[in-house]
Amino acid sequence: MPTNPNGALGSLDYKKEERHALAIKFREAAPRFGTPEPQKLIDEIHEYMLSKAPLVPQLNPSQASEEHSIDKEDEANQSSEDFRWIYGFNIEASSCGGGGKRRGVKYLVDTSPNMSTLPPEYVLPVPLPPASGGDGEIPVIDLSGLDGPIERRRLTVETISSACADWGFFRIINHGIERCLMEEELKTVEGFFNLHWEEKMKYASHDVMNPVRYGTSLNTSKQHNLHWRDFLRHFGHPFHNTFHLWPHTPPNYRFVTKEYLGELWQLALKIAGALSEGLGLDRDYIEKSVGEGCQIAAFNYYPPCPEPDGTLGLAAHSDHGGVIILMENDVAGLQVKHNHTWVAVPHVPGSFVVNIGDYTEILSNGRYKSVEHRTVVNAERTRISIGVSLGPEMTAIVAPAGQLLDEESEMKYKPITYKDYMRFQQSKVMREGKSPLQSPYEQQHIRECFINNSATILILIDVLLISLYLWDGCNFSQLHLSQMLSCSL
Repeated sequence: MPTNPNGALGSLDYKKEERHALAIKFREAAPRFGTPEPQKLIDEIHEYMLSKAPLVPQLNPSQASEEHSIDKEDEANQSSEDFRWIYGFNIEASSCGGGGKRRGVKYLVDTSPNMSTLPPEYVLPVPLPPASGGDGEIPVIDLSGLDGPIERRRLTVETISSACADWGFFRIINHGIERCLMEEELKTVEGFFNLHWEEKMKYASHDVMNPVRYGTSLNTSKQHNLHWRDFLRHFGHPFHNTFHLWPHTPPNYRFVTKEYLGELWQLALKIAGALSEGLGLDRDYIEKSVGEGCQIAAFNYYPPCPEPDGTLGLAAHSDHGGVIILMENDVAGLQVKHNHTWVAVPHVPGSFVVNIGDYTEILSNGRYKSVEHRTVVNAERTRISIGVSLGPEMTAIVAPAGQLLDEESEMKYKPITYKDYMRFQQSKVMREGKSPLQSPYEQQHIRECFINNSATILILIDVLLISLYLWDGCNFSQLHLSQMLSCSL
């Protein structure tokens, strides 16, 4: 097998061997019904490949040049090598190319100033249910109560806990983040989206796990009806893993964003303490459960749309993280689903909107709700929003807290690694509300039903074959269809 001079497999040879290993291991690992367990399969393939020859590093800093904008002084930073294996992304996928639609809706609007109708690929296939103003507003919480006397803190914790159980969303005021920092971050993010499309496309990638990723529409690279959104997503805390991969331009982007994300990490931990207490757990339970943690920032850009009623900025979904803190410019667009009704969330200057993600719903075993929400667009003004999530380390097992389980309270969610769950959720073409949260558990249940009833199914198949034999005289004596299914499924 060809190798390069230092004994490592070249990229083409490696991929050829990997495909060979995948074919072999898939056949060996395939159970009677369903597909192999993904992580087991991946581990076996990695073991097979390492037995052949070491892999050439996916990205040599000296060759990265301008595509990934890595500083010379950062080339010696080895943590990003470990990051690739832990976070499971393919940095080679960053070179995407693509036509005008991949360049984003801002490019489309800028190059078509007289556009009066929505391009057909952006028209959603179903009518959009309107938002109602009659179902109240998300709760507003004065977060300074967490720093007050014991009784005031207790009442604030109860209010937050009630909001998480009922709405899954709440607005915070008196949160301690300087207004000037919030405004500077919004201006910096706007500056990034105002860059020439070629500069932004340096960060384009098909890989949903890439630590820095520019794109348009949804996060998935699979074919879908397009949404009226451009986005930049990248990891934040812990900064030493990915800071050197962040955009270079605008010139102040890295430093303003690092300060902003650092402040929001501490704010999210403060809120997480209240969530823990509201569940009857120690105040630092969630903080300990996330470990070093994983912070992800999503910067969204929604330009004016010629027919806003025909599309969405972002379809209904729930978030994968634990605590998500949202800031927007002075243009509203967020809608939250409450009691089966879409409720518009108005803009309130100087405040943040906080929502509970799937991680916290799972940890609370369903007591806190990760609620569906969506983004609508408008015909007059650009909306910019910045959502920052606090989540656990990628290798963490996401499961309900043991203290919340007893004989009368069954585990409602199947344990899964945070990395696997996030990849599954982010790769969905249509998020279908909260289906990613339910699917891993439900799919396992369906598979178990198939396995438990496999004997009955095979008997029914044999009865069918006997009927066919009696009907047309076909001879299936050499190999029953049931045996073929046993071998192939």
